[in-house]
Amino acid sequence: RITMGPTQALAQRITETHFDGLSGEAATVASQALLDFLGVTLAGAGEPLATMLQAQIGDEGGHPQAAVLGTPLSASVRQAALANGAAGHAHDYDDVHDAMIGHPTVPVAPAVLALAEHLGSSGADVITAYCAGVDTECILGRYAGSGHYARGWHATATLGSLGAAAASARLLGLDAQRTAAALGIAATQAAGLKSQFGTMCKPLHAGHAAATGVEAAQLAARGFTSRPDVLEAHQGF
Repeated sequence: RITMGPTQALAQRITETHFDGLSGEAATVASQALLDFLGVTLAGAGEPLATMLQAQIGDEGGHPQAAVLGTPLSASVRQAALANGAAGHAHDYDDVHDAMIGHPTVPVAPAVLALAEHLGSSGADVITAYCAGVDTECILGRYAGSGHYARGWHATATLGSLGAAAASARLLGLDAQRTAAALGIAATQAAGLKSQFGTMCKPLHAGHAAATGVEAAQLAARGFTSRPDVLEAHQGF
């Protein structure tokens, strides 16, 4: 009998997340969390850190795939996820979850909403992907425990990168193999130091996690590879 490792088991769980399998309570809370995210992002869109990122995106240029919320800008999916994630965390009023010792929605929602806008996804697909992403963050948060945060890692950034990858992979309809690859691509880029709290880098962490996650899933969809056991491997995540 072949035993499925943690990375593969998580990838399988993500692919098997379906809207019809969500409880009514889960769907309601997910909708509320997304509305909350929109509120805090619109509130943060005028903050200096957000306008600097918007200016950077304007200078870079890019295909107009998704809205930069609170502005007339439209940018690539990755750029929009970066800008909206950072704006959403600018005031630090976005939702929190004890399981991950961090903010679960702000890395996941900007990835999901930008990608969904580009793909023309349904509301049910958005809710499903969002739930898969937050579920992933909380599972990993339980395994990482308080030590991850205590050692100086900003869990919103690190676990959030994998949550955004999971959500994006689900929205793209990736199979378990490519979902595991997306988790690996995100894991090797996950970053965020608590020593940056109090600076513009803290909200940047959330935007970076969203952008990293959505790009990881997009690369995995193209066949970009990663080791399939990134969570449990020696010197893995």
